[in-house]
Amino acid sequence: MIDKKVKVKEIRDLGSRNYLLTLNTPEQARLVRPGQFIMLKCVEGIDDSPLLRRPFTVFNIYRQIRSGKPAGLELLVKDVGAGTHKLVQMKPGGMLDCLGPQGRGFQISADMRNRVELACLIAGGVGIAPLYLLAQSLLSQNVKPVLFYGGANVGDLVLREYFERLGMEIFFTTEDGSFGRRGLITEPASEYLKINARKNIRVYACGPWGMMKAVHLLSAQNNLQCEVSLEARMGCSLGACLGCVVRSRDHLGEEQYLRVCQDGPVMNSRLIDWDTIPL
Repeated sequence: MIDKKVKVKEIRDLGSRNYLLTLNTPEQARLVRPGQFIMLKCVEGIDDSPLLRRPFTVFNIYRQIRSGKPAGLELLVKDVGAGTHKLVQMKPGGMLDCLGPQGRGFQISADMRNRVELACLIAGGVGIAPLYLLAQSLLSQNVKPVLFYGGANVGDLVLREYFERLGMEIFFTTEDGSFGRRGLITEPASEYLKINARKNIRVYACGPWGMMKAVHLLSAQNNLQCEVSLEARMGCSLGACLGCVVRSRDHLGEEQYLRVCQDGPVMNSRLIDWDTIPL
C-alpha cells in the first residue's frame, strides 16, 4: 500500500453525473488486483473540506502505449455529494492524495480454468466499476465471463463499450426500457443460470444492496459460489474506526461484524446478513 500525491491526467464526462477519472500513478497501478480500491482525498489541500478521503474501486489500469507497462488508474466517479462534486471539477495537472491499493479483491487462482467454465458478472449502475479488471483476469485464465448489466435507464449503463471490446456475451436491462430488455437484471441472469445448470459457474456481483441480495439468493438456490463487492462509507480504511462494517454470522451462528475495508470489499455472499442493511 502506497500513500502519495498523484497527478490528474484526464477526467471524462460520461453523462448522468458519471465521470471517468484517470490518475498518473504507475507505482500504485502495478500493485492493483481486481476488486481492490484506493482512498482519494477529493481536494488538493490538506486543510480543505471535506476532510476524509473517499473510497473508489479501480475500474481499469491504463498502460503506456509502447511498452504496455502500467501507467496509472482509471476510476468511475459519480457526482453525488460534496466530496465527489469537488473531485469531478478537478482539472488535468491537479494533484490529489491517493492511498492504496487496499482491500481484498476477487479470488482468482491459477487452477481456476480447470474448475470454472462460466463466470456470471452481474452489475447494477456504478456497480460495474470492479468488474472490468475481473473480466480481463478471467479471460486470461480461459474462463468465459458473461456480463449482466442493469440500470434504471440507459444513462446508468456507463463504460459498456469497454466490455463490448472484450468480445464478451452481454445482457442489458433498464427499468424504463430505454436500452436492452425492460426489467431487472436478475431476470435474464436467472434464465441464463437455468439454461446452463449443468455447467460449473461462478457468480460475481456489485451494485445496490437489494440487487446483490437478490443475486445471493439466486446463487444459493442454484448452489453456486457468489462473490460480492460491497460499497460502504469509510473513515480510516485501515480497520480501526469500524465505520464500514456489515453484519454477519460465524460458523457457530454467533453475530459478528466484518469490516468492508479489511475483510472486503469483496466477500463470499454467504457470509453476509442480507436482512441488515449497513448504515
